[in-house]
Amino acid sequence: MIKKTHYALTLLFIGLALGACGTKEEAVVPKDEPAAAVETPAIVPGEMVLVPAGEYTIGTLDKDPQDPKQITNAYPEHKVKVAAFWIDKYEVTGMQYLDFSVKTSYQPEGAAEGKTWRTFFSTEKPNVPVTYLTWKDAEEYCKAQGKRLPTEFEWEAAARGPEGFRFPWGNEWIDNKANTYEAGYGVPVDIAKFDDVSPFGVHDMYGNVQEWTSSPYKAYPKNPKAGDSQFGMGYKVVRGLSSRYRGGKVLGLYFRAAWVPNMLADFGCRCAKDATPEEAAGAGAQK
Repeated sequence: MIKKTHYALTLLFIGLALGACGTKEEAVVPKDEPAAAVETPAIVPGEMVLVPAGEYTIGTLDKDPQDPKQITNAYPEHKVKVAAFWIDKYEVTGMQYLDFSVKTSYQPEGAAEGKTWRTFFSTEKPNVPVTYLTWKDAEEYCKAQGKRLPTEFEWEAAARGPEGFRFPWGNEWIDNKANTYEAGYGVPVDIAKFDDVSPFGVHDMYGNVQEWTSSPYKAYPKNPKAGDSQFGMGYKVVRGLSSRYRGGKVLGLYFRAAWVPNMLADFGCRCAKDATPEEAAGAGAQK
């Protein structure tokens, strides 16, 4: 009886084992989770960036690329102490300037001759930088915003950053980083379309449109050409390059041009303002 019972239990065990082997478990296929949406930072015209106080690299030791025997008007490279300040993250757009004009009834300097920023403005392209501003047109806009034009030293500090880069992204040229002549557009495009971003996060400092500064055109200290008549003739400094300006590969953020204040060309602007003592302390200082 014991043998029969043992035999029956053995058969039961084998049957259960074989049954288990014949059972297929359904594979668990993980469901694809929806990819997290990548948020593109919103572009807010008029947004500002705080640049901390510090000593910043200004100018260059490079010779004139068109005449290697000559120094440039940006000679020599030197350090300049700059107080903390705010600067517009983006160039002023045509839509911003339209809003200003409507609210203030401001008449641009070239209106009498029919040469104003409106010639190149389209409501279909609201985020393209405003151009064809005179120095006064740019200054009046910034004043209406409770701001001012940046000095050329502030502009260069915001563009080159604490390391004094040649280009906003570093010291080596990279194709299609900025809307200069080399990019092939030949016209200004929407702000922040290019990856032309300075170490402080300021956009389009090298290309798109040239920008008025508040600074009169003067020679840098120790520039051998300081006595040239071109300095001190009432010119205002314009910074950056434009979509039609050749030389992006061989120039740099030290490049400075100067024009009579009523000049009308591919000139736009961005605004700046002083930082409060509390803001300056919070930003720290660049050594």
